[in-house]
Amino acid sequence: MLKRDKHDPHIADILRRATQEREHQEKRMADIFGSPKVPKVTEETLALYLDYLTQHLEVPCQLTGIESRGCFAWEEAYIFGRRRPKEYAQRTKKEPSYTDIYAFLRFAEEYDPYTGVAVAVRRVSDSKRFVLPLVHLKATEKPSNNAQ
Repeated sequence: MLKRDKHDPHIADILRRATQEREHQEKRMADIFGSPKVPKVTEETLALYLDYLTQHLEVPCQLTGIESRGCFAWEEAYIFGRRRPKEYAQRTKKEPSYTDIYAFLRFAEEYDPYTGVAVAVRRVSDSKRFVLPLVHLKATEKPSNNAQ
């Protein structure tokens, strides 16, 4: 198996950009809480974050999945393992996919320190509704304040 050299200029650039993006995101999060570092996730900090989002989220807002992990983990077996297109197509009719586009409806009433803030969404293609963890979603509109 081919090993990737982290000193390869292309790989090093990817790692550098990913690190910069993570640091930028952490700074934005810390600024929301008015602290130098992102605070520990607790019910109190989630309530503060939800309050911030409620005040700053621009609607309408369209969302999509970030990757085939978390609430979309069921897709990994089809993407990286067994290739059963018909079975995959059937499951995507019933379950949310990270490739779907969703319309934001509202924030879910409950949240917890493990899954964080959840949102009620409507899949644009068939109007099916889901409640998904916000951490696994991103705004489709770029640039926009919601993309942050």
